[in-house]
Amino acid sequence: MLRRLIAVLPFAIALVPSLAPAAGPDPLPPFACTGPFAADTDEAALIRQFGRANVVYRSVPAAEGEMVKASVLFPDDPARRVEIIWLDEKKRRRPGDVIVHNPGPWRTAEGIGIGATLAEVEAANGKPFTLSGFGWDYGGSVLDWDGGRLAKSTGCRLQLRFEPPAAYQGDVDGDREFRSDNKDMRAAKPVVYQMLLSYGGE
Repeated sequence: MLRRLIAVLPFAIALVPSLAPAAGPDPLPPFACTGPFAADTDEAALIRQFGRANVVYRSVPAAEGEMVKASVLFPDDPARRVEIIWLDEKKRRRPGDVIVHNPGPWRTAEGIGIGATLAEVEAANGKPFTLSGFGWDYGGSVLDWDGGRLAKSTGCRLQLRFEPPAAYQGDVDGDREFRSDNKDMRAAKPVVYQMLLSYGGE
């Protein structure tokens, strides 16, 4: 009888569902001017890090209704999607802009992600900063970190774009500059809707 139990035991164990937690996606690197988004990166490096199936080259919408070519990370996963527009488009190397549009796990080294508030970004920067008014293609863009910590990205510039809720108070529209501590800007309660690493043609 004991021999039979010993013989059957491995098969019984195999039928019991594993209690170990399912493996999730690999943790993402910081959204920064280093690592996979460094100045000398290319599409081949992205494929090595994230996998061939998670990197595609396609047209994506840009400002003012234009379409541009970009390498897209995680094209079927909006939360992890990143668009990389190349300075050398032919060889798909040297990023010009690296863009995150959607809420998800991407964070800067300071912990800023899509949905961050004006106050949270001010705290990460260590001081108020300057951004443009809302209601146009480049509305809500950070224009100057005014010497704060977020101005010290290595190799490229971190740029955030804010938008307020659909209904907001205060005269903060148009192609004008505002300090983030402006009372009307604070009253509008904008949050980050886009993050960019910009090499600006360097």
